[in-house]
Amino acid sequence: MKLLVVVLNANEKLEEVLEGLIETGVTGATVVDSVGMGSIIEDVPLFAGLRSLFRGAKPRNNMLFSVIRDDQAEEAMDILGRILGCVHGERGKGLAVVLPVERAIGIC
Repeated sequence: MKLLVVVLNANEKLEEVLEGLIETGVTGATVVDSVGMGSIIEDVPLFAGLRSLFRGAKPRNNMLFSVIRDDQAEEAMDILGRILGCVHGERGKGLAVVLPVERAIGIC
């Protein structure tokens, strides 16, 4: 088993990401609204000098979590790479990681 984690900065791509995952056989995921670090520290006076680093960052994004089979990981990452533009060198739409899952309960 693997844990697929996607941080999706391009919220408009959420439906396309979910459809892509379904194409790979991933039938379940949890989607959570999240806030990036840039939107939090921009209001902290101590970090005023760092504001330029986060200029243009979206205040909200989505995180997706899914426990997937080992054989789904590569195809899921390929589809996510295409959707998020990673194969074309684009940046900022999101990131995805796959981590090993040693043990899980509640997954049928």
